[in-house]
Amino acid sequence: MTRACPPVREALPVLSFERTVARRYVHRQAIAEVFLTDCAELGEPNRFALAAQWPRLHGFYRAKHGRFDPMLLAETLRQAAIYLAHTRYRVPPSWRFVMQDMRIRAHLDAMRVGASAADVTAETTLSDLVHRGEVVTSFRIELRYWLAGREIGSASGVAVALPASAYTRARWGTAGPRTPGPARCSTAIAPAVVGQVDERDVVLGRPTVRGEWEVRVDVTHPVLFDHPLDHLPGMLLLEVLRQGAFAALKVPDAHLESIDAVFHRFAELDQHTTVGVRALDEDPLSVRAVIRQSGSEIATGQVRLARR
Repeated sequence: MTRACPPVREALPVLSFERTVARRYVHRQAIAEVFLTDCAELGEPNRFALAAQWPRLHGFYRAKHGRFDPMLLAETLRQAAIYLAHTRYRVPPSWRFVMQDMRIRAHLDAMRVGASAADVTAETTLSDLVHRGEVVTSFRIELRYWLAGREIGSASGVAVALPASAYTRARWGTAGPRTPGPARCSTAIAPAVVGQVDERDVVLGRPTVRGEWEVRVDVTHPVLFDHPLDHLPGMLLLEVLRQGAFAALKVPDAHLESIDAVFHRFAELDQHTTVGVRALDEDPLSVRAVIRQSGSEIATGQVRLARR
């Protein structure tokens, strides 16, 4: 019998975990929400080693059953993409970023919370770079994460960087900017149904039809809305996909194992938003989910859970 070889970690430069990077490089207002601590170039073009520290007890991405929340893989990817664009590829600080898709895979057995905060390293590769002069405007980013000598997961996505004029066109089209109305924040469903402990962290509201729920948009949430935004952020949409899977499969004690998400268009703060979730026949712990506004698909994704 042939055994698969375990992943071999590339020898990485010595990385520091002494302090976080400047918050402006990851588009966070709260210093506590900055996870990246260091970066070094590897021996090939567009390859980097990154360091990040995850707290044992985060206010929103809470550890569960002694394992780190796999959503930390996604948020670290988001920060890595923006940080590298600003610091290595000449993207000006004022430019805006849009993620077109995101994929995460967690090795849950390796994501155990230890006796101290997690010093995570990531081998990072950028590809499919598109340039505007000397500035990179689009790229694919891939990360492989390591903790205490073990690979704990991977993440990838496509990021687009836009100057103010291009962002305005992409965001509003020919209609021009508008001031969004009040966000729709309906009553939350029971936190336990979606694997949460605090009602404030629930992003699903009342069910509309079987397998479909309203999306709650709480613009005062200190993590999902770390700073004011004119649209629903990608991390909120990922959380909607995850909680939709918990609610549809009725397995609140499960763990997130993977998400494949595609973001099709900007999601408005003040429009009625729903998520429809359908279990996959071929895998009892996987779902296909669609987030909609006014009859249009905003984001689609496939989510897989793993039992405790």
